[in-house]
Amino acid sequence: MTASVVAAPPGSLEELLARSGQVAVEVSGAGQTAWNGQVVETVGEVLGLAHWDGTLYLDSECILDPLRQMYAHAGEEQPLPVLVQYRESLATLLHEHAHFLGPAGATQEAARGAFTRPGSRQLEEGVAEAWAQDHLNEYLTRLGVDKVAPGIEDARGGGYYAAFVPAVRILADDLETRGDLQPGEVLRALNQQTAEGQFPLLTTLVYNSTRLPDLERSGTSTRNHLEAILRQGFAHLDTFELAPAGLAADRSRSTTTALLHHLTTEIRQAESHHTPTHELPPPAPSPLPPTPGPLKATPPTPQRLTFTPPATPHSTYRSAPSPLQTALAGIAPLTPSATTRPATQTTITTRPPGVARCLQR
Repeated sequence: MTASVVAAPPGSLEELLARSGQVAVEVSGAGQTAWNGQVVETVGEVLGLAHWDGTLYLDSECILDPLRQMYAHAGEEQPLPVLVQYRESLATLLHEHAHFLGPAGATQEAARGAFTRPGSRQLEEGVAEAWAQDHLNEYLTRLGVDKVAPGIEDARGGGYYAAFVPAVRILADDLETRGDLQPGEVLRALNQQTAEGQFPLLTTLVYNSTRLPDLERSGTSTRNHLEAILRQGFAHLDTFELAPAGLAADRSRSTTTALLHHLTTEIRQAESHHTPTHELPPPAPSPLPPTPGPLKATPPTPQRLTFTPPATPHSTYRSAPSPLQTALAGIAPLTPSATTRPATQTTITTRPPGVARCLQR
């Protein structure tokens, strides 16, 4: 990979890049950005990379060259495919800036350590992509891109991370419904956190949407249990990352449905466990036996005896799966090659094998 540092003359793509980080902070409402102001132009497999040292890496051919073309033809009408290409380049820019966002005082060191924990990469990539999709037009307007490329706000691309985004959206919608929150509020709050704070915040939102805060003195063990369930569900999404977008999205939705069902079951059990006995609903009364009537002689009716063989026992050499693992067992891996991969040390997306350049970030 070769690289050269982008300069910043006014009235150009470089001016847009210079403003891109602060505008991302303004749109997001985050406390800070970890971006160090450096943009490095790259040639290679990486389309966009938010490095842990605060440097932003952007691909020349797929990201920066289309934006140079956009400024070279500023104000001109362009066909829809060209506008989509511009928009996707800017969506990558906003997505990578979303990785730098965090609350005031957050550190990249803490975020980097948290990013390696189960489910963290899947959650952060899904949040960054979903949020960038939802707020891209506002971002473009604040940067003045709508004047440079007329019609770009109406162009629509396909988006990325189909295995992660549906899960984030379903879970966020569920929490907003149960917590009586405004649409988009959960996604915005998650995007304002680094990997260090995203799962703790998600767990708090789930916990506070229940009766548990009023029932138990210390919810530490319950919260840890809920976080473990959430992490296990999001880690499972890695299985579908390399699948075609439509299939990956379907599996993402199925996984999240199973995850929510399991969360609901665990929450109800915890609420029941901590509810005082005198507050539990009384057991339903047993029905009274029917009044016997006069005996009637009835001829015996023939019956067919059936035999159900016992279920095959689990292997004694394999530990019993958790309830969530059982729920996810029906959502099988797609291919032997689509295996769970360890989290990388940088927020980076590379092209899947066989995919043409400029189609995946």
